[in-house]
Amino acid sequence: MQDAPKPRWLDWTINVQTLVGSVVGAAVALAAIYYAMVGRVQALELHDVEHSARFNRIESDIWQQRQDVKEQLNAIGDDVKEIRRYLMDNAAGSRPDTRRWSK
Repeated sequence: MQDAPKPRWLDWTINVQTLVGSVVGAAVALAAIYYAMVGRVQALELHDVEHSARFNRIESDIWQQRQDVKEQLNAIGDDVKEIRRYLMDNAAGSRPDTRRWSK
């Protein structure tokens, strides 16, 4: 008769059912982590596209605002030139009726 094996502090024998269950569980966990990561990457890419579109709109608005300011400044400059010309034409020295007594 054989003697019963002496119990060890750590039992290193492998149970096939436990091994298969562990491998399947690890595969399921890795698949879940992978799909979660793919979902997060897609969300970040979508956010990046929205962010780029927003900044493109902001840049086009800034460009349009600069063009509007340039047009307004040119119009103001034209108005100032017209006012200056009007004042110079109506100055006392340029009008014939007041030229002789303004000298």
